[in-house]
Amino acid sequence: MYQIIVLRKLQGRGIFVTEDRNEPNTAMTPTPKGLEERPVILGRKLAAKERRTLLETRNKPEVKKKYNDTECHLSPTPKEGGLIKGPCMQCPVCFTHGGLRSGDGGNYGRAGIVLYDDAYSLGDSEIEVLTMNAVDTVTQRTGTALATETFVYGGSFINVVSLKDDHPEVLSLILDSILSTGSYGARSRHYGRMKNEIRRIIKVPRPLVTSYGLVGQIGSPDDINKVLNELDVKVTESGGEIITVPKLGNHEKILDDVNNLEEVRHWYEEVAKYLKPEGSKGRGKKVTPDESSNTEKDDQEEGEENN
Repeated sequence: MYQIIVLRKLQGRGIFVTEDRNEPNTAMTPTPKGLEERPVILGRKLAAKERRTLLETRNKPEVKKKYNDTECHLSPTPKEGGLIKGPCMQCPVCFTHGGLRSGDGGNYGRAGIVLYDDAYSLGDSEIEVLTMNAVDTVTQRTGTALATETFVYGGSFINVVSLKDDHPEVLSLILDSILSTGSYGARSRHYGRMKNEIRRIIKVPRPLVTSYGLVGQIGSPDDINKVLNELDVKVTESGGEIITVPKLGNHEKILDDVNNLEEVRHWYEEVAKYLKPEGSKGRGKKVTPDESSNTEKDDQEEGEENN
């Protein structure tokens, strides 16, 4: 398995809340000096946003043709008796992140192979409350009721993402989702800008590190290198290895590489028995090297035009 250690740096203000609460999610966080209440970004929130990043590529018109012109998306669980739709359960994103879907042969569920720890603040974030109100452009007056919003301002968050898979192609897909996602939390069009840095990738026979364990050893962001160097020794002693961050290609090529894995193709066949007992028309089309190269070339040319 792989474990990815990510340093997530909040660029400005972010809103990290649960449901209708107006207070940031916090946790009693272990530190070298004891427990402190600090902001925390829930792992499931990180996972959902980074899955959506992958789905943006998966659902492009030119890409979804490889998946029988179907779209894959996240959807709330339906009321009792309703059919479960949304995740297609026939693409690389569903293979890595899992899901549940109703089909002609019954319901099919898959647990994800990518696991997100919560991301813990390293103690350099601030909590601020701002008054929010809208101004009428004609009268230049605000409403009588003024709303307040509570933000987390700046700071660094340590996070571990674990991948229960040994394929380098799958690792590249997850790294692409992390490095390509630029905002998190509520109202992420305006807030929650984040810079993600991959600080370590380790390949180990079993889980070796957690976000909770790391944050308890890090007194400040300046201590990260020291703590990770100590971790390197444990990785070697456990029979693991330190993995160099791979050079990533374009999004479509990375998705194609996972789609073409034999293990993934076998999984498509298994799911098809539930979703389409009579065949497997919904499976991702296997991409030939020529097709993949053409896609990569087209993306490169498009990027050059936009620069």
